[in-house]
Amino acid sequence: MATLWENYETVAEVYDKYRFPIGSEMELLALGKLGRPLKDLHIADFGCGTGNYAKYFLGNGVGKVSLFDGSPGMLECAKKKLSDYIANGQVPQCEVITLPDIPLADEQFDAITLNYVLHHLNDEGDNPETDTYPKITKLLQNCKRLLRKDGLLMIVTFLGSGQLSSSYWMPVTLKTIYEQIAPLTHIFHYNTLKKSLEDAGFKDFQAFIPLHETILKPEHHFNPDGPFDPKLRKAFSCFGALELASRKFGTPSIDILLEKIQGMKDKKELDELIVKYEEQRQQFGCATVVVMRKQ
Repeated sequence: MATLWENYETVAEVYDKYRFPIGSEMELLALGKLGRPLKDLHIADFGCGTGNYAKYFLGNGVGKVSLFDGSPGMLECAKKKLSDYIANGQVPQCEVITLPDIPLADEQFDAITLNYVLHHLNDEGDNPETDTYPKITKLLQNCKRLLRKDGLLMIVTFLGSGQLSSSYWMPVTLKTIYEQIAPLTHIFHYNTLKKSLEDAGFKDFQAFIPLHETILKPEHHFNPDGPFDPKLRKAFSCFGALELASRKFGTPSIDILLEKIQGMKDKKELDELIVKYEEQRQQFGCATVVVMRKQ
């Protein structure tokens, strides 16, 4: 499946080398709000990718996790990773689904996760001025329909432009690039996301920021040579968005950004930039974990 700026069929083969399930610890803790043993819970992971979140949940005692993704390649990686859990019946469903449509029966899950999904659901009818996002609205309504009474919706996403710009140090070298990325993606602010979820039928909004976690595995996140690695760039959709912005708006391409980084390395300035970025990341984090309950 390809989103507006990323072809996940080509990403699947390199994704796990660089990424890990940021926010999963907080989601696992949030499941305690259901007041039931983890072994009795059934979670639906929409946009499951290669199954990193599902593996974490199952490995920490969750009874069942069903997997859904729009990319057959990503889903195949998840099946291989979770083959033992599939064999013993802990992954009841493993299906290709293109969001926001979810052709599944009502009220069958105790919790649903949407991890780094919302910003990919662009639609021609989107209007930030009126907070109108047709695909996201339909997805949230479907999630409510699929949840059992008092079930939880758990979301990992960027929240606000400050968090987006602190998600990775490289684009900080040209801060204005985020002004070009903004029209291509959904970077909700706190009140906007809260209202969208409440309008869809959810209550008890809570938001947490895992300041101790980075969006890439730490050995890659802080590597000054990381952006020069084509596989890393493929595994992090930020780079795909930058290339799309370059084509649509004429903003600097990845090649120009890499030239700038190389120049900073040559001048011994890059380490200082990464230190400054880390100060920003520790303030805003790389992601927000949002938890709400079905009304």
